[in-house]
Amino acid sequence: MEMVRACMRPAASASSGPRVLVLGGTGRVGGSTATALSQLRPDLNILIGGRNREKGMPLVSKLGQRSEFIHVDIRNSSRLKEVLEGVDLVVHAAGPFQRDDKCTVLQAATFTKTRYTDICDGVDYSWRAKSFHEQAKASGVPALITAGISPGVSNVMAAELVRTAKGESGGEPETLRFFYYIAGTGGAGPTTLGTSLLLLGEDVIAYDKGSEIKLKPYSGARNIDFGKGIGKKYVYLMNLPEVKSTHKNLGLPTVHALFGSDPFIWNWGMETFANFLPSIDLESSNGHTTTGLFAHNNLSVSVGYAAAAFALAVLEGSTKPGVWFPEEPEGIAIDARKLLLRRASRGVTNFTMNKE
Repeated sequence: MEMVRACMRPAASASSGPRVLVLGGTGRVGGSTATALSQLRPDLNILIGGRNREKGMPLVSKLGQRSEFIHVDIRNSSRLKEVLEGVDLVVHAAGPFQRDDKCTVLQAATFTKTRYTDICDGVDYSWRAKSFHEQAKASGVPALITAGISPGVSNVMAAELVRTAKGESGGEPETLRFFYYIAGTGGAGPTTLGTSLLLLGEDVIAYDKGSEIKLKPYSGARNIDFGKGIGKKYVYLMNLPEVKSTHKNLGLPTVHALFGSDPFIWNWGMETFANFLPSIDLESSNGHTTTGLFAHNNLSVSVGYAAAAFALAVLEGSTKPGVWFPEEPEGIAIDARKLLLRRASRGVTNFTMNKE
């Protein structure tokens, strides 16, 4: 039986710079995350983790002397632990998470006392990861799950809408609606297409006045105005992890998420720019409604900055030991949200919060 050691290794000294491992770094999203990390914190040593050195070396060359390629397969637990012994934080970007029935990376991070984030967008996987909360807490390991753009930044935006509404609107927040629209794949390629097709096979979990309900995927069409330059677009119900987590963690009785795209089935080989827009509406008991909008013209770049912002928050001490969702104050401290959103929103075309 494996023994868990007593204390977590401190972050590397400022002179050497912290070592951050990006698993799935040879993919578009992982590569964008590594690039964003190097731009936000040039002092970091960034390790590109993957199975194909040939695919990883161009990114290592681009990032420069503070980067190197690490050969690792996330299905190999012993190799994972060996690699994690030498890093200060691991970013798990090796999706799609809907197909994974084990939390191998999180378990290895807990064993080796390594700070952890992932960009999981699967409901089942996220709650499977959450079940390791007590184990991570006892080991002193901060772990942040679903820490990408949506879920991730969208969760933090929702938490801020709720916090502001409780202090200003005079009513009690009741209904939270996530609306997402994407045109093309924004360079995210097969990952975006694969994830979306997997979601089309899942029943949608939503909440209505405190009750959990199951709905058909891609039903419940609504025509939503995404603002200037985009206009009105149709969105449809999808099974996304932020629905369940914000319902439970923010105490909102009614929550659902809708997703739309143009075209419906993307050409996964497309590498052109894409519009990506999360819009979040919060309605209170007195009828007062506020909105948050986040718009970017490249999905891959946007996810990269979002994942990097969460990784830095964990590395810099904003996350307590345990496994947390982004909207939980133990996951991202309330006073750390402003910096996180500023980092995540680099390059956006529109970022608005608490608009009536």
